[in-house]
Amino acid sequence: MWKDRFRKVFGEPAGSPDPRAGASRPDLRGGEGHISPKGAQGSITRQSKGAEEFFSALQSEEPLRILDLAGASQANIMFITELGHGLASDDIVATMEQCFGDGDFLENQENSERVARFLSQTLKFPDEHFDGALIWDSLQFLAPALLEQTVEQLTRVMKPGGAMLAFFSSDEKATNIPVYNYRIQDQKTLLLVPRGTHRPIQYFNNRALERMFDRAQSLKFFLTRDHLREVLVRR
Repeated sequence: MWKDRFRKVFGEPAGSPDPRAGASRPDLRGGEGHISPKGAQGSITRQSKGAEEFFSALQSEEPLRILDLAGASQANIMFITELGHGLASDDIVATMEQCFGDGDFLENQENSERVARFLSQTLKFPDEHFDGALIWDSLQFLAPALLEQTVEQLTRVMKPGGAMLAFFSSDEKATNIPVYNYRIQDQKTLLLVPRGTHRPIQYFNNRALERMFDRAQSLKFFLTRDHLREVLVRR
């Protein structure tokens, strides 16, 4: 089974399923990756060097097409359109919950019918359609086989040279990691709105991410103080 092959490469998945367990407490000392409380129900703001470089890459007099995998957001639409670009949304985490959320989230990703349903509802865009993609934290909740297929679809819909921004937990000891909606406040500031937690399926170190995006032109990593690894990928 893929789980046995996965353990040989990545080691055991971190922790056991406990959807009500909290994530590790973030570092509030400031600097890169600094986060601070803001908003209701645990929303936080954080500075993102990866986001800053991603948006700098969108400087163009020609209108670009950007994909947002955190679902439709008025804040994100306004920010991107004010840059002169267009934004399409696809809430991939919500689709995961619909397809795999009733029962064991990981085991359900081995069910061929559920996987087919997920793939039929995700990234249904033309080839080489987007100049940039805000992947956020969505990929870290996919089992290896489905993750590979999803990255293939992402690569397919991106133009050569297009930029992708993705986040991954860098806390090897976490038994649960938070899932967020990401709302753009400015070029380097994000508002993170909690939408639950999930057990980590695997630990994504730099080598694992390089294998994941092995067809990319380049990867740039930003390791922050709050256990979040930011990755800027060039298609």
